[in-house]
Amino acid sequence: IRALPGPSTTLPLRSDALECAAVLFHVTFTGQAIGEELRKLKQHSPAGTGLETALRLGTIGKPQAQQQVPHRSHHNELDRYFTVPSDPSQESAVLQARHGPGLLIEGPPGTGKSQTIVNIVGDAIGRRKSLLIVCQKHAALEVVQKRLVAEGLGDRIIMVNDVNKDRTAIIKAVREQLEALHRRATDPLVAIRRKRENTAARIEALEGELDRHHAALHRVDERTGLSYRTLLGELIALETPEPPIDLPALRNPLQKMDTGSLASLEEEVSPLTRHWLPARFEESALASLQPFSADRATQADFKAAFDAFVQAEQLRTEVLLARPCAFEVEDPTPHRTWIAAYAQQFLDLRDLHRSLLAKWLPLFRPAGGSRGQILISELRNIVAGIGDCPHLYHDKLLSPLLARSQDQALTTYIAHGVEATTPAAWWQALNISKHLRKKALLKYLKSSGDSATDARIQALVQAATLEQQLRPLRLALSKLHQELHLPAVAPDSGPMLLPDSRASLEVVSSIAELASRLALAPWADKLDSAAAQGTREAMVRMFATFDDAFARYEVRTSSAHALRALGSWMLEGWVNECGQSIARNEPNQARLEPIIQALPSLAPYQHFRGRAQRLSKEALDTFSLLRTKDAQLEQIDVDLLEQEVRRLINREARLGWKRRMEDAEPDLHLEHTEIATKVASLAELDVEMRSLNRQLLKDDFDLSAIRRTSDWEDITRLTGQRARRLREFIELGTPLGLMQLRPIWLMNPDVASRVLPLKAALFDSVIYDEASQMPVEHALPTLFRGAVSIVSGDEKQMPPTSFFSSKVESDEAEAFDGEMPDEDASEEERDAFEETWNRREIKDCPDLLQLSRTNLPNSTLQIHYRSAFRELIGYSNACFYGNNLSVPVRHSEATVRQARPIEVIQLNSTYVEQTNPGEADRVVEVLAEMWKFPPTQRPSVGVVTFNRKQADLVEDRLEQRAEQDADFREAYRQESERVESGEYMGVFVKNVENVQGDERDIIIFSTTFGRNGQGTFRRGFGVLGQKGGERRLNVAVTRARQKIVLVTSMPINEISDVLSTHRPPSSPRDFLQGYLEYARTVSSAEFANSRSLLRRMTVRRDGKAAMQSQAADDGFSQSVADFVASLGWKVVKSPDDDAFRLDFAIEDPKTGLFAVGIECDAPRHELLASARAREVWRPNVLRRAVPKIHRVSSHAWYHTPEEERDRLRDAIASALECQEAA
Repeated sequence: IRALPGPSTTLPLRSDALECAAVLFHVTFTGQAIGEELRKLKQHSPAGTGLETALRLGTIGKPQAQQQVPHRSHHNELDRYFTVPSDPSQESAVLQARHGPGLLIEGPPGTGKSQTIVNIVGDAIGRRKSLLIVCQKHAALEVVQKRLVAEGLGDRIIMVNDVNKDRTAIIKAVREQLEALHRRATDPLVAIRRKRENTAARIEALEGELDRHHAALHRVDERTGLSYRTLLGELIALETPEPPIDLPALRNPLQKMDTGSLASLEEEVSPLTRHWLPARFEESALASLQPFSADRATQADFKAAFDAFVQAEQLRTEVLLARPCAFEVEDPTPHRTWIAAYAQQFLDLRDLHRSLLAKWLPLFRPAGGSRGQILISELRNIVAGIGDCPHLYHDKLLSPLLARSQDQALTTYIAHGVEATTPAAWWQALNISKHLRKKALLKYLKSSGDSATDARIQALVQAATLEQQLRPLRLALSKLHQELHLPAVAPDSGPMLLPDSRASLEVVSSIAELASRLALAPWADKLDSAAAQGTREAMVRMFATFDDAFARYEVRTSSAHALRALGSWMLEGWVNECGQSIARNEPNQARLEPIIQALPSLAPYQHFRGRAQRLSKEALDTFSLLRTKDAQLEQIDVDLLEQEVRRLINREARLGWKRRMEDAEPDLHLEHTEIATKVASLAELDVEMRSLNRQLLKDDFDLSAIRRTSDWEDITRLTGQRARRLREFIELGTPLGLMQLRPIWLMNPDVASRVLPLKAALFDSVIYDEASQMPVEHALPTLFRGAVSIVSGDEKQMPPTSFFSSKVESDEAEAFDGEMPDEDASEEERDAFEETWNRREIKDCPDLLQLSRTNLPNSTLQIHYRSAFRELIGYSNACFYGNNLSVPVRHSEATVRQARPIEVIQLNSTYVEQTNPGEADRVVEVLAEMWKFPPTQRPSVGVVTFNRKQADLVEDRLEQRAEQDADFREAYRQESERVESGEYMGVFVKNVENVQGDERDIIIFSTTFGRNGQGTFRRGFGVLGQKGGERRLNVAVTRARQKIVLVTSMPINEISDVLSTHRPPSSPRDFLQGYLEYARTVSSAEFANSRSLLRRMTVRRDGKAAMQSQAADDGFSQSVADFVASLGWKVVKSPDDDAFRLDFAIEDPKTGLFAVGIECDAPRHELLASARAREVWRPNVLRRAVPKIHRVSSHAWYHTPEEERDRLRDAIASALECQEAA
C-alpha cells in the first residue's frame, strides 16, 4: 500500500488507472457513543426516569393517564416565570410540563414551539430545576440558544456542539461566573423579589375580579338554562325594533318559572289572546250567565229574555222610586175586596164620627172581647133602665131640685110624703111627729116655690121616687160619657136622659160597627193607624198607599216573571240574588248594569269561556295581569297580537330572571368603564411582571447549593496535566452545584451520550425538540438522564430520514399474532401479552414523537403565528389539525383578492425524465421579478420542488441565468447570503424531503409532475404519493410567511377522485389534489368554493370552537350589526370560530383593509379562560391585523343604549380617521 496520489497526478487522455493506496485515520461516527450507551443501559435500572415512562415499565399495558393540571388561574402568580410573550396554549403547556411523567407538546407549524421551550426553560430556572434540551439538528439548537440569550439567560445555559472544541469555553465561562458570583456583597434581587410579590398580588386581584365578572356573565342559570349574556341578547332581540308593552307585575310570577314552564305558558296564553282580549273575561259580569253557544240565534233569544227583564226592572225601579210605600202586599185581592166594600164609607164619615172613631178605636181592639163591646152592653142596660123609669113622675119644679138632693133626703122625702098622704087611723092623727114630718114637707114645698098641699106632697113623693131610680142610671151614663169623652150628663137631667142615652148608644154602636169593619181589613192595624188620625186625609193617604203597594206588587210580579224567563240563561246564584232583591223591593240595576256594559263582548266571552276551562291557574293569572293593559293591546293589529303577547311574556320573564341573576351575582354590576380601567392596569402589570421575571431568572442562584470557588479549582483548570475532560468536569461539577449554576444544557443526542455521565435522572427534565425527526434509539440514553420527559413536535410533519434503514422482520412475528387473550386467561398470561405488545409497539415506533403519543399526556399549541394570511395555513388547519389552530391575522376578501397569498401559475409544460424544464424556467422568471427590487424591499424566498432532480434543474437554471444576467447574479449572491436578526434567511432550492425547519416570506413551488411527451399523465408523485406523503405536503405548504407561488403543470382533476366523489381524503394523492384545488380557488378569488372545499376536506372536527364562541346571530350581536349598518358602514361577519374570531369588522373603503373590529362582549374560547389571555394577549395579537378593536358591552347596550351607541360610533369614526391619516 502506498500513499494516496496527490491532486497534481495526471493521466494520459482516455485512460484509467488503479493505484494501491489507502488513508488510515482515527474517527468517531455519529451514533457510536449512543450505541455504546445503549449497551451499558442494560446494567442500569430506569426507575424514576423518562426511560421508564417511554418503555412503559412502570405501568405495563396501561398508557399514562392524562394528568389533571390546575387551571392557570389556580397557579400562584409568584410561581409563574414567563419572560417571553406567550399565548394561553403555550402557557398551559409550560405549566403542564412541570409534572411527571412528562408532556407531549404537539406544535403545528408556526405555533411557537421554540418560544414555548424558552418559557419552559425560564420556568425551570425559576423553580430551580435542571433541564436538558436535545435536538437532532444543530440548527434547531441554535434557534433555542439565540432566544435564550436574547432573554438575558446566556449565563444560565450551556450549549455543547463539539466535545473537544467547546471544553475550554465552557469551563472558562463557569469559572468566571463562579468568581463573579462569590464576589457579591449583597443579594441584588431583594428589591426585585419584593416588587414582584407586590405586582403578583395586584395581578391576581385584578384578574380574579375580571374572571369573576366574565364567569358571572356566562354562568348558566340552573333553573332557566340561560346565562346572563344570553339573557341580555334575548332581551335586546325582544325589544327590537320597539319594546313590547311594559307589564312589571308579571315579572314576579314569571321569574319563578323555568324555560319549559314558560314555553308551556306562552303556548297556553298567546294563541288565545285574540279570543281573550275582546271577551274581557276577567271579573266579567257575564260570568253570571250560563255557558251557551255564541251563535246569533242563541244570542238573540238570550238578549230578548234579558231585555225583557231589564225593562221590567227599569219599570220596577221607577215605581219603587215614584211610589214609595211603608208596606207591601203580596196578595192584593183581599185588600181590593175590603176597599171596594168599605173604603167609600170611611171616606164619607162625618167629622164627628171620624173623630169619635179615632178616639174610640182602641176600645174596640182586639175585636171580640174589647172594652168597647162592654161599654155598648152597659149602655144598652142603662137605656133599658131609663126606659123602665116612670118618667110621668117628673116634675118640672121639683125634679131638678131633687136631683141635687142627697140619696138620704130622697128616701126621707119619699117616706114622709107617703106617710103624709096615706090615710091613717084616728090615733095616728094625734101623732105629733107625723104632723111635724108633714109640716116639714110642706115647708120644703113652700121653700121650693111650690104650693103646700097634699097633692104637691104626692107629686114630691113621685118625683123623688123617679129621681131615686134615675140617679144610678144617670151616674152610670155619666161615667160612660166620661170614658167615651162625650158631653157630660146634666146632674138634673130627667126626661132627656132617655133620648140622650139612646143617642149615645147609637153613636157608640155605629163606631163599633166601623171598628169591626176596620178589623175585617187584611192589614187592620195599618187602617187602624189611619183611622186613629181622625182625618179624612189620613184615610185618603192610606188608600193611596194601598194603591202604591198594589202598583209595586204589579211591577214586582212582572220582574219576577221576567226573571223566571231569564233563569235558564243565568246562573242559579245570580237568579236567586235577583229574586231576593225583587222580594225586598231592592233594585237590581247594580247587577244588570255591568252585564249591559259587557254585552258587546258576549260572543267572544262565551267562545273564550269554553277554552278557558282547561287553562291553568298560571295562564288565568297571566290573563288577569294582561287585562290591565287591554287599552294598549287593543291598539295592536289582531294578526300581530299573538306575536306581541309572546314578546311581552318572554320579555317580562327574562326581566324577572335578569333581576334574580343580578341579585345573586354582584359581579354583574361591573361597568365597562371599570373593566377597561382594570384591563389597562392588568396589561401594564403583565409587562412589568415579565420584566421582573427576566431580572429574577438572570441572577437568582441558590448559593447554598453552589460550593465555594476553592472547591471548584480542581475541575476548572483549562490546561495542564490535571485538566479535566468535559465529561469529567460535568460529572465532578454536578455535586458542587454545576446544575444550580448552569441548569440549562443544550446538545444533540450523540453529544449527550459522549459528554454526560450515564446517571439516572441527572436532569430534572429533558426536552426533545422536533421529536418527529428523532429515532427512538437516539433518545433512549437522554431519556434515562431525565426524570421528566417533555417531547415537542408535530406528527403531521416528516419522520426521521430512512434512506439507509433496512427492514428487519420482527423476531416476534410468529410468537405474537395480535389476538387478545381469552377471557379465562390467567393474570400471568395477560401480563405476558401486554409486555409483548408493548415491546413490539416500541420497536415498531418510527420516531420519539409517535412513541410518546401513547405514553405521555399531550398539550397542543393552538395559535399559528407564521402566516400573514389565513389562506396560507387554512388547508393544513382543516385537513391535518381539525381546525383547532387559531390564526390572529384577518383580512377582507378584497385585500386577499388583491394580495393573492396563494398564486397559481398553470403552465401545463411537459414532464421529461423526472424534471419539468418549463416549470424550472418559470421559477427563475418569478425570482428575477422579485429581485428587481432593492435588497431592503425584497422578501426572503425559498424554492420547493417535488423531487430532487427538479431541484437540481432549478439550481442549474439559476446558475445559467446568473451567468447571463449580471444584475440577476448580484441579486442571487445577495439573497444567498441573506441574514435577518442573526438567522440565515438566504434563498434555497430544496425538495419536499428536506425543507422542514425552514421558513421564508415567499415559497415558490414547482410541482414538477405533469403530462409526458405523449400527453399521458401518470399518477406517480414520488415521495408525495407514498405513505406519509401528506405529512411531507403539510411541511412544504406551511413554510411561507406571506405568500405561496405555485408553478404547476399537473391536471388537478386527474390527480385523484376525491373532488369528484366528495368523499373525505384518505390517501396522499387525495390530500395533494385537495391542496392544488384549494390553491386554485384562492388564487382565482373563489372564496366561497375554497371554504366549502375546506369543510369537506376537514378530517377531524370536534366542534369545540363552535360551542365556545358566542353566536353572532343573537339579539345583541344583530342589534349591533344593524346599528353599524345604519351608520352607512358595511359590516363583515367573521366565518371563523377560533380564538381570534371577531363578531364584526368594518373595511376601510379606501384601502380595503379592516379598519376596526367589533366584539360583542368579551370572546369565549377555551384558550381565553383567563382575563390576561382574553383582555391583554388577544387584543395585542389581533391589532397586528386589525388596528382598532372595540368591545361593545351587552350590559351597557341594554341599560344605557344611547351612551354605548355613541361610544361605538366614535370608535368607528376614530379608527377610520387614524387609518386615513396612516
